[in-house]
Amino acid sequence: MTLTYTPERRAELSEGLSQVQARIRDAAEDLSGARTKASALPELVVVTKFFPASDAAALYDAGVRAVGENRDQEAAAKARELVTYTGGEDLLRWSFIGQLQTNKAKSVVQYAQEVQSVDRPQLADALSKAYTNRLARYENGEADAPAALAQKGLRCLIQVGLDTTVEATAGQAALGARGGVDPAEILDLADHISSLPGLTLGGLMAVAPLGQDAAAAFERLHSYSQKLQEHYPEATTISAGMSHDLAEAIRWGATSVRIGSSIMGARPGL
Repeated sequence: MTLTYTPERRAELSEGLSQVQARIRDAAEDLSGARTKASALPELVVVTKFFPASDAAALYDAGVRAVGENRDQEAAAKARELVTYTGGEDLLRWSFIGQLQTNKAKSVVQYAQEVQSVDRPQLADALSKAYTNRLARYENGEADAPAALAQKGLRCLIQVGLDTTVEATAGQAALGARGGVDPAEILDLADHISSLPGLTLGGLMAVAPLGQDAAAAFERLHSYSQKLQEHYPEATTISAGMSHDLAEAIRWGATSVRIGSSIMGARPGL
C-alpha cells in the first residue's frame, strides 16, 4: 500500500517542525547551564506515536530522519511501511522510547536502531539475546538483518529516574516520575550493557518528574552523565526534553530531544 498524505497535513507538520527547530536553535544559545559555544546542536527525535504511517512519510519528505515510538506493535508496522515508502534507501532511524517488556525484544531489534529506555539488566539481556539470534539467522540466510547491523549493534540508553520524592522503579520506564533506574545504579547497569554482545552503550535518557523543577532535574541528569563518561567516554548522549521542557533540557546539556505534540498536534481522535 502506498502511503499518501494531504498537502494540508504536510504543511501542518512542516510548520510545526520549523517552529520546533527554531526553539532548539534559540535554546542552544543559552550558555548559562552546561552548554558551551562548542556544543553541537541537539538532535531532534520526532515522537510519532498514535499518528499514522502517512505522517511519518510526510515528516520524512520534510527532512526528518529520526523518529521515536513507545508501542512495539504500532512501531513495527510503521517501520515496515516506511521501508517500502523509502525504497530501502536513506531509512528513518527508529528509537524505542517507552516501557519495554522483555518479550518484545525480538520484535524491537527488527526495526529499531536504538532503545532509549533500558532500565534493568533483564531487559538488556533480552535485547542482547534477540539481537544476536537475529544476526545469526541473517547470516544463515533465514531472516532480514537486525536494523542496527550497520552501526554494529543496538544502541542502548539507560533511563534514569529523576524524581527525588519516590524511589526509582526499574521496569517502569517512561511512566514519568517513577520511571528509570536509581541514579546510584547507573554504573552497574552500564557495566552490564557493555558486557553483552550486540549492544552498545550510548548514554542516558530521562523524563522530568511531574510537579518538580525540570531545570534542576536536568542539571542532576547532566551530572550523572559526566560521571558515566568518566568510565565510558563514548556514552555522550543525554536524551531529555519534550515539548513543554525543551529549553530547560537543552540548557543542561541535552544532546537529543524527543518532541511530539509541538510537531504532530493533538492525538488523532482526541
